[in-house]
Amino acid sequence: MTALLATEHLTMRFGGVVAVDDVDLNVADGELRCLIGPNGAGKSTLFKCLTGQIKPSAGRILWRGRDITGLESFEIARLGVGIKTQVPSLFDGLTVLESVRLALRREARERVARARAMATLEQLGIADLAQHATALLAHGQRQLVELAMVVAPAPDLIILDEPTAGMSAEETARAAHVIRALNASHAIIVVEHDMPFIRAIAKKVTVLHQGRVLMEDDVASVLADRRVQDVYLGKAADASLKVIA
Repeated sequence: MTALLATEHLTMRFGGVVAVDDVDLNVADGELRCLIGPNGAGKSTLFKCLTGQIKPSAGRILWRGRDITGLESFEIARLGVGIKTQVPSLFDGLTVLESVRLALRREARERVARARAMATLEQLGIADLAQHATALLAHGQRQLVELAMVVAPAPDLIILDEPTAGMSAEETARAAHVIRALNASHAIIVVEHDMPFIRAIAKKVTVLHQGRVLMEDDVASVLADRRVQDVYLGKAADASLKVIA
């Protein structure tokens, strides 16, 4: 079966530094995949390659079997890929509803677009914010609004870069609930380093270390693996695993 998104021998070099090193990745329709690893593991560089922000030095990126290596971000988005970067990028002069409507700009019928925008806000549990100015929202609320903008056009795949960065514990728990619910209708890739959050949402996990895939398995097997504990959690491995168990 053809993967929804795949990479073949994907490599990204910056001069003499190899940030992503011969990575093979296969993500299926409807899958929830977490990409984890310590700082410097290559997660952000891989995210930028997958989303067209940088062109890899070698290897291929495939979308439903089609080579999309080197496409721009907007071209990848048009294929059915929703992209959310770590830092929310919103138009502060708009309301929340207007912001999500903007994400549906290819839908010319205003009534249909506003109905879809409102339905998306309801799906994410933030319909009460519809008429609020985005400039006045708390950080966690801004993250959810941008996620709504990604979800509204109904992409087949959503790629999230550290979606809970800067969130409180309560906001992170809410985000975990939202992502699990979204997985019922979207394939999702989450690039993250917050292990308790990964524990809350993950099914299959790919671990990166020094730009390469260290292991790939279900979340329980990954968290129990001594290699992952050594490279990811370091000397605090045992204590950290007790916290997230």
